[in-house]
Amino acid sequence: MNKIKLLFLIILLSFGMAACAITTTTTFTSATTTSTTTPGSSESTTTSTSPTTSSTTSTSITTTTSTTTTTTTTTTTTSTTTSTTTTTTTLTHEPVQTISFFSINDLHGSAYSDLQTLSKMAKYLKDRNESQENTIILSSGDMFQGTAFSNYYYGRPLVEIMNQVGFDVFTLGNHEFDWGIEKIAAYRDENPGNGEMDFPVLAANIVSKTTGESFPWAQPYRIVEVSGVRVGIIGLIDDYTINSISASRVADYEFLDEVDTIRTYAYQLNVDENCDLVVVSLHGYYASTNQAIANLAEEGEAYRVDALFNGHTHGNLAASVSRVGTDLPYSQVSGKTSSLIGKITLIYDKSTDEVLNYSVETIGDSAFSGTDSGIDSLINAYSSNNEFVTFISEPLAYTPTPISRNLILSTWGSSVIRDYAGVDFGMVNSGGFRLDMDSGTITMGDLVEWYPFDNSIKTCEMTGAQLTSFFEYIDSSGEDVVFDDGVTYSGGVLYKDGVAVGLATWYSVGAVDYIFDKTKYDFLDGRNIQTTDLLMRDLLAEDLRATVGNFSPANGTSFGNPS
Repeated sequence: MNKIKLLFLIILLSFGMAACAITTTTTFTSATTTSTTTPGSSESTTTSTSPTTSSTTSTSITTTTSTTTTTTTTTTTTSTTTSTTTTTTTLTHEPVQTISFFSINDLHGSAYSDLQTLSKMAKYLKDRNESQENTIILSSGDMFQGTAFSNYYYGRPLVEIMNQVGFDVFTLGNHEFDWGIEKIAAYRDENPGNGEMDFPVLAANIVSKTTGESFPWAQPYRIVEVSGVRVGIIGLIDDYTINSISASRVADYEFLDEVDTIRTYAYQLNVDENCDLVVVSLHGYYASTNQAIANLAEEGEAYRVDALFNGHTHGNLAASVSRVGTDLPYSQVSGKTSSLIGKITLIYDKSTDEVLNYSVETIGDSAFSGTDSGIDSLINAYSSNNEFVTFISEPLAYTPTPISRNLILSTWGSSVIRDYAGVDFGMVNSGGFRLDMDSGTITMGDLVEWYPFDNSIKTCEMTGAQLTSFFEYIDSSGEDVVFDDGVTYSGGVLYKDGVAVGLATWYSVGAVDYIFDKTKYDFLDGRNIQTTDLLMRDLLAEDLRATVGNFSPANGTSFGNPS
């Protein structure tokens, strides 16, 4: 029976399915995406790869029937084909970019002492930083001295305002050393409890005499990238400006030549860091120095500087230095109401690697409009502090007429040193007095803006011969040292209170540390050199408190009057 069933099945297969071929094709497609970003670049390439896998299965069944033999053969074939599709997305920028640089410098003795002006300036910069592409904001030094608002808090309110504005870099100036450089270092110690700068401190040419290294919390330059353009910013101080710092504050440091330093870092930025533009923030100004910086391009494009901001001399500068190729634009502001922000605009073509054009200007308060609520709140929090208000509001004296910043004022200051430090001769620099004073009540806040520096008094003993020679040197050279009101000179003879000094007699001398420590002066050649605990501004305040009636520096000191 089984044989009959099997025979019947074979017959069916023979007639109905003598030759049958079955083919099945299945296609499956999957996508793979690869994203590649080049370090240091804003260009990103995305590649999408779609491997299409075709799986083809062919099944062939061949059946042969005979009376004696049955053969069944099955063949399966699988074929895979890969097809790749690439899609590239590139973030690109136009080759020609307009980049705007803003800089401020030297807040001491300037219109920034008005907090409304300070807030308006901050709003102006903050608005441009937030609304305009390719904006870079710099400080070119001396940011924290000059106002009671800043001095009382050792600059912390200014740090927080700069953070809100979005400053990109801050270059050290000479007055950053006035409180001891550790006060500035604290704003880069990663301790938010004492305030922190959100921007780097630049000090490319200040190095330790021992190690040759700069401050661990500072750096020589910063690279900022805007719209695909790499901008290297070098920050440094004029080497001669070390003479504008009390020697004891920088005894352990050396200020390297600024042009040599710029040459070194310009090459590093142009070549090693692949920067498109190099900008210098230099706290200092000499026309010859700016020319030397411009001339670096003659040594090769690797040394080229494209823009320069100056500081220190309080000049209103918006000019350029001629050279082969595009000139070198430079700017500095005076701090007067008409000159508060320096601006340099560069039009740069990345495809040809050249500055096509530039503009340079200084911006005054007439360009400002309104204040920023956030910055106003910050200023109010500090300015309304009860202890601060009590300090700045103390009335010291009254003047019915304005007092000009002149020689009479400096002579009064020297006489204050003589009387309150108890020495025979007192001396001060006229540059310590920064502002004219309005008529009316003189408050402690006025005095801090009038004389913002925390200079200490140093004393020594000098002979009459030394004093005579020193007076003659100052008189002939025009150096900024002013003697007290008891000193006169005639016919080669120096007089104290109308009496000729004895050439071999030793006299006690007092001066602010700023001039005392300068090696070009004669104080350090004296004997019995002492650093007192007296501060110049405290002595001025004491004399003002002792004033009977109206204050006038021409009347001399009020020493001996009950205060």
